[in-house]
Amino acid sequence: MAEPELSSAAASPVLHGGPPVLVVAVESEEQGRWLAAIDYARAGVRPIYYRVAADMPAAGLPGSALPASAPPAAEAPAATRVLAPMRAQRADSGGAELALPDFTAIVEGLAEDRPVACFVAEGGPLARLVAVAADLARLPVLYLVTTGAQLESFGRREKPRPDLYFLADEELLPEASLDLRYGATLLPTGHPADSPAAGERIADAIRDWRSGALPAAAPELSIVVPAYKEEGNIALVCDRLLAMLEQDGLNAEILLVDDASPDATYRIARAQMLRSPRIRAFSKPPPRGMGSGIRYGLRYARAPIVAVTMGDGSDEVSRIPEMYAKVHRENYGLAVGSRYRHRRNYRTVPLIYRFWSACFRLVTRLLIGLRMSDYTNAFRVFHRRIFERYGAESAGFEISPEITFKAWFATRRVTEVDVCHLKRASGQSSFSFLRAGPGYAKILLKALVNRLTGKWIVLEW
Repeated sequence: MAEPELSSAAASPVLHGGPPVLVVAVESEEQGRWLAAIDYARAGVRPIYYRVAADMPAAGLPGSALPASAPPAAEAPAATRVLAPMRAQRADSGGAELALPDFTAIVEGLAEDRPVACFVAEGGPLARLVAVAADLARLPVLYLVTTGAQLESFGRREKPRPDLYFLADEELLPEASLDLRYGATLLPTGHPADSPAAGERIADAIRDWRSGALPAAAPELSIVVPAYKEEGNIALVCDRLLAMLEQDGLNAEILLVDDASPDATYRIARAQMLRSPRIRAFSKPPPRGMGSGIRYGLRYARAPIVAVTMGDGSDEVSRIPEMYAKVHRENYGLAVGSRYRHRRNYRTVPLIYRFWSACFRLVTRLLIGLRMSDYTNAFRVFHRRIFERYGAESAGFEISPEITFKAWFATRRVTEVDVCHLKRASGQSSFSFLRAGPGYAKILLKALVNRLTGKWIVLEW
């Protein structure tokens, strides 16, 4: 059966009932197939496909004009608005005519259809003109971004509701993740022509955008995850972090920092970005070191409060909300995840680790005067104001006591939250007290000088 079409000049093309309208620009039959495969009902919108009469057969798209008695909202059919073409000569084709969209017809169509937004893909003539018409009407535009040039060309337009950008190519993610809009209006989805999952991500993003459920542009908490040779653990860590954020409702971002791993850690970390716009993955160049990884994450973190959790899955990340509350609500400079206040929490910590931790704890209490049960656990939440006078400097594992001491000297407000040390799912820890010892001693000496003089030694030796 032939598809009833909506003429651009029709007096009453669509009944304005049921779900809100999303205008979808279609420039080819192939594009029409994968655009039509997106589950718009899942997004809570009803598509009206715009196409130029000479571009493709009507049979390339599903839909019809809405009948007088419309079905339930989720089952409302699509419709197609066929735009009368304008004719232009192509200079490179010996005077051959090219069918171009009629801009006036697009403007009139948007006025009649009253969409909540327009969806354009891949930057063809129709997509560009629909985007311009939407900008003039201050309608949001949903862009499918396929190239780096497109990504660089998008400006920031003031509208009642912001434009959305769907990143269709995984290769765009490293560059896009540096944009302040990433995770809020710049979203990783993949290309719906390549995977049904990409179409589902787009539908979910449209739904969340309409309901206001997308993450805010400025997160309140940045979770830095340094990782070295953690290809077997990084996805599990993301599972736990996303579950924790979903349950608690924290407005947070997750920064996965691969420390130049020789295995597939970064490739797997980057793939996690498609799971959630909260996740950003980075590949840090050498030199390696946990401290360098944390400092690299701090460089790109967007929140005033930072959590650090290891990429091996050994931290009880479900405790992050309590640790965050200590810093955010109770004004502590630092909340450390403490393993040593209860025996049940350190059963999986190797005995040699416990011995050296006890030695460091005793010396620190004598020299610095700060009484804690766990100075060195990397799992912690802190406010960035602790680095206002002296920034983070350590490259290795000694960054953990460095953060502890600088938080104490800067705020005199340091606390602990009981956490359980978990067994890593795969691989082996690269930590060694023999290798980390000199760094720990250096930081302890600097802390002692700071206690005596009020100044932190910034020279390296």
